Amino acid sequence: MKQRFYDFFSKYKHALYLIYFPIMMWQFNFLEVRNSYVDIWVSSWFDKYIPYISWFVIPYVLWFPFVGIIITIMGFCDKKEFFRLLTSIYIGMTICNLIYLIIPNGQPLRVALTSSDTDIFDRLVYSVYSGDTPTNCSPSIHVLFTVATDIAIFKSKVFKNSIFAKVSFTIISLAIILSTMFIKQHSVIDVVMALALSSVIYVVVYKVDWESQLNRLRLKRSQIPTKY
Repeated sequence: MKQRFYDFFSKYKHALYLIYFPIMMWQFNFLEVRNSYVDIWVSSWFDKYIPYISWFVIPYVLWFPFVGIIITIMGFCDKKEFFRLLTSIYIGMTICNLIYLIIPNGQPLRVALTSSDTDIFDRLVYSVYSGDTPTNCSPSIHVLFTVATDIAIFKSKVFKNSIFAKVSFTIISLAIILSTMFIKQHSVIDVVMALALSSVIYVVVYKVDWESQLNRLRLKRSQIPTKY
């Protein structure tokens, strides 16, 4: 039994990289309380042309299992992509938390709903509103996590030969991103900022060859003459 546990831990010790996740969420929850009232309200003229569609709450709440399941799959089946996905999420949310800390913001777009609404989707949206303040919105963490997760799906060896999986997950990702605007959880500005930040993070995590950069740095240091 002890040997099995040791073998399992040795094989999946990279899961320790998840240790920053609860710390990151604690930071966000702290800011949710701290920024319950803000002076900067983010919205655009385009938001008024986006209708409120209550059933989009379904893809909105699917975000939670979607991200969690993909992280779990990567953890068990693709260690390299597990690290890159979590790194993308960590960088993105840390930057978002810093923005919320320095520039507390919110959005004034929510629809007036009550717990007595008869439409089941309206009641679900009301539950989302009740559990989440309309602050700390820009950039959208919902969008940021979704983009990072979808990129990981396309880059992972797990889904390398499955066009169906890639297309299906991309449709889910697009639905989640659209849902943030259709249930009035986020402004178009929040979404655009998250997409822009995601683009920068993609370059940093996937395009920069950090191993080569470190090797060059080590080589330069080794060539510096030692003073006696």
